[in-house]
Amino acid sequence: MDLSESSLHRLLDLIYDAAEHPTRWHGVYEAMRSALGVKSIHVLGIDRRHATLSYSDGANLPVEGELAYMQRYRLDDPRLPMILGKPVGEWTHCHEEVPQEMVDTLPLYQELLLPYDRRYLSACTLVDTPEAAIIFSIHRGAAEGPLPPGTVAFLDRLMPHLRRAVRIGLRNFIYSTQALVGHLLVNKLRQPVILASPEGEVVHTNDAAQELLRTTRLVSVEDGLLRLPEPHLQELLRRCAAMEQSLKAADAHDAAGAALAGDFHSLRVAQPGQDESVYAFFTVLSPQGAMGTFGLRPVVMLLFYHPQSAPAIDGNLLYAVFGLTPAEARIATLLAEGLSLKQIAQVQGTQHDTVRKQLRAIYQKTATNRQPELVRLLLHLPHNAALA
Repeated sequence: MDLSESSLHRLLDLIYDAAEHPTRWHGVYEAMRSALGVKSIHVLGIDRRHATLSYSDGANLPVEGELAYMQRYRLDDPRLPMILGKPVGEWTHCHEEVPQEMVDTLPLYQELLLPYDRRYLSACTLVDTPEAAIIFSIHRGAAEGPLPPGTVAFLDRLMPHLRRAVRIGLRNFIYSTQALVGHLLVNKLRQPVILASPEGEVVHTNDAAQELLRTTRLVSVEDGLLRLPEPHLQELLRRCAAMEQSLKAADAHDAAGAALAGDFHSLRVAQPGQDESVYAFFTVLSPQGAMGTFGLRPVVMLLFYHPQSAPAIDGNLLYAVFGLTPAEARIATLLAEGLSLKQIAQVQGTQHDTVRKQLRAIYQKTATNRQPELVRLLLHLPHNAALA
């Protein structure tokens, strides 16, 4: 932590430099996190014209957590209306306004914030215009506690300049089809991800997916269209079309209930007489559920697992196949890496009984009964998962 005058002036220089050179904002967030000594910083933009999530960046943000938040927890987040309901520049310290009973029961806390050690949040709105609302937030862990008064005082000197710089470059925080938030997030994932329309038109591939395309002939992109061996391609498109229709029907009857993405489905892709196979896990994302971060029309998210070139166990794959929460996926991954429950509790900073309780939930979701059985499943996931 460095709350000195020299630190303040260095941050001011970085902020105004980023106002002229938007690609440097990430460096600003990293420098602020270091100076403040906090767990993470998150800047969130909401484009009010399109009602979309238009910007998401920060320092030390777990990308799996960002994706899980957009897909599963955002609609149940009581903090957003608190923050947006206050005047620009006024702080919301959630430990003062979110009751402990909500922390103890709300899935947002139990499944996402506490496992990622983001217990305490302090936030304020930087800009709120008919075009966009930009929220600045600071996250601290359970052991760190809420922001101390000295840090808040330092931020109060910094915030007017941050608000001014954001207003100067507001266009960089507004929705753009050239820089969708969802695209930026999937680019960070180790798991190969392809985003496509329900008709198979590819709109985005992350680096891992581009490497997959070079590694296997079972998946390809030709003239902008996703290609798989038949009959797998037609099966995929048929199921995506059905999922899209279900999504539209749900939208017509219950917009809130349809907002989240549907469950992930799975498909094994192979050719007769060949040992090679690729496993695709896919879902249709609704614009409402992802706040337009992947576009303004439904988009199919495909996660691929290629046994011959697979990375280490990826929590996103566990979420896709078994519906494990981020906390459960981390515990399963640490078990597969050889840690004991006691060691996992120490790494997580949680009680041993809490880890045991989460392990029981993992057993139930994966249809396993003992640790060796679970670890064997994780290490041979594509051959043991129940796939279509």
